[in-house]
Amino acid sequence: MLRNEYFLWLCHCASVDLSDTEYPMTPKELPPLDAKYKTASPVVVLLHFYTGVRGYLAAGLGFVVIKHLPYLVAPILTANVINILTNSKTRNLHELWINVGVFFVILVQNIPTNTLANYYLSRAHRAMEARVRGSLIRRLQALSIGFHDTFQSGRLQSKLLADVDALVGLATTLCSGVLMALLNVAFPIGVTLGKKPMLALFFLLTVPLAFLLIRAFRKGMGARTREYRVQVEGLSARLSEMVQMIPITRAHGLEEIEITSMDNKLQEVRTAGVRLDLVNSIFGACNWVSLQTFQLLCLVVTGLMAYKGMIPVGDVVMYYGFFAMIMGSAQMLLGVYPQIARGAEAVRSIGEVLESPDLEHNAGKGHVARVAGGFRFENVEFTYATAHGPALRNLSLDVKAGECVAFVGESGAGKSTILNLIIGFRRPTKGKLFLDGIDMESLDLRQYRRHLAVVTQRTILFTGTIRDNITYGLDSVSQARLDEVLEMSNATEFIRRFPEGLDAMIGEGGKTLSGGQQQRIAIARALIRDPHVIVLDEATSALDVISELQVQQAIERLIEGRTTFVVAHRLSTIRIADKIVVMKNGEAIEVGTHDELMAKQGEFSRLRKLQF
Repeated sequence: MLRNEYFLWLCHCASVDLSDTEYPMTPKELPPLDAKYKTASPVVVLLHFYTGVRGYLAAGLGFVVIKHLPYLVAPILTANVINILTNSKTRNLHELWINVGVFFVILVQNIPTNTLANYYLSRAHRAMEARVRGSLIRRLQALSIGFHDTFQSGRLQSKLLADVDALVGLATTLCSGVLMALLNVAFPIGVTLGKKPMLALFFLLTVPLAFLLIRAFRKGMGARTREYRVQVEGLSARLSEMVQMIPITRAHGLEEIEITSMDNKLQEVRTAGVRLDLVNSIFGACNWVSLQTFQLLCLVVTGLMAYKGMIPVGDVVMYYGFFAMIMGSAQMLLGVYPQIARGAEAVRSIGEVLESPDLEHNAGKGHVARVAGGFRFENVEFTYATAHGPALRNLSLDVKAGECVAFVGESGAGKSTILNLIIGFRRPTKGKLFLDGIDMESLDLRQYRRHLAVVTQRTILFTGTIRDNITYGLDSVSQARLDEVLEMSNATEFIRRFPEGLDAMIGEGGKTLSGGQQQRIAIARALIRDPHVIVLDEATSALDVISELQVQQAIERLIEGRTTFVVAHRLSTIRIADKIVVMKNGEAIEVGTHDELMAKQGEFSRLRKLQF
């Protein structure tokens, strides 16, 4: 089945608010993300995501530093107070009030600076989030149909939602928690170096412990995180399939089998999650015990120094506070490492889309201002990447502008492959396909498709009004034009039955409409664009006789004066064709009109007789 209407669903379900009032630059105005993606580390990639909003990011980080001052100076001011109180004969009371006053001011400033830090970081993070999602959507639109054929839509949804959420979590952790942890390490060591360099060396020896623990667990945690992410993506894909299959499952009484299958998938996710949690648990316990041991050792060392008169008593509190700050920061860094690992894995996961080279390249290609509709296949062959042999062999065919050509043959004969080549979803692996005398390889296919309409067997409609589904992607359509199109597509009668008319809401996928009604909406959607080339892929095969007649009448109006390519088996559709091409094993074995092929008593005649 053709996949072009999948993109309608993707754009509708994953739309992003890119209003200029919210962001200084919209994702569309920014340089493409994939330009800086390849071979870069996750942190470098993350920083690139903030292009255009780095001013907000810098302001937010600046206020994070200022609001964090109470935590940094608290040990110093506490030590000063204790030293003043324990040396009352040599120290003045006003020194106490100065320290208390300074501490109060530093505490109070946390209210505005914390608010400003969150405000600027939130704007930066949300702009980045919208940009990444917008870039993913644009990349998905640019990737070839071959990519979408092999990549499950549920996995793509997981990347667009869960992975971007993990990316925002990584950014939040780095900009707040990790930054404050680094300040908590750098500031105490700097102060201690100025007062007691030897004690600072003791502090410095404890910092590598955190990184040694991270290095020891990094490989295992990375593997478990990746395993869990893959399992969750697989669950998302399987869940999407299950929801689509519910009517078939219920119709055949297969609920228990489906539940068992999903239970097995849930068990795989649970097992992967338990493995990840176990690694994180061991990691957390090891880092806590190690760091608490070093903190106890610091208390003993500074206590002995104060006992021998090497430092004031108040400094014991200061150094112990500094060391507790360092150890707390190291413990926090170790504690958030699993979240950082998940964020880094999300960057790699998103990279599977942003780095994919399987693009439809249109930049710099020839402009397509108008299409007459003449096609010429010149020894065209096509082979799918995973296939052992060509799906299409040595096809040579001339189609004049305005002609209707029908392709018939058994399943796997190459019919849908030809339609994919005509739409431009596939490119010939050998030979050439010409449009109005120009090699399609040299044309901008996005512009070409604006002159094209596709009606498939399975019409994809989105939740919205009938009007929205018909005018999808068009800026404005007059009511007169709509009425004309509805009449031509035989849709006027059934739409009038709805009290709201064109503004009647239809359910997801058009489930509230019959198959014939869905097809007539699809034909109206094609007609309203006034296309020059029509592609019909089994457009009436799933309809009852009455619906088929109504749709067939609409199709005849649709194709009038337009180049049309039809894949169908029923005589009611084939009879409108000027030319019939009989496909077998990827080759065109017969070409002619209906009467000419019947007179040959060949493959077409055999297929026709099988219908009766």
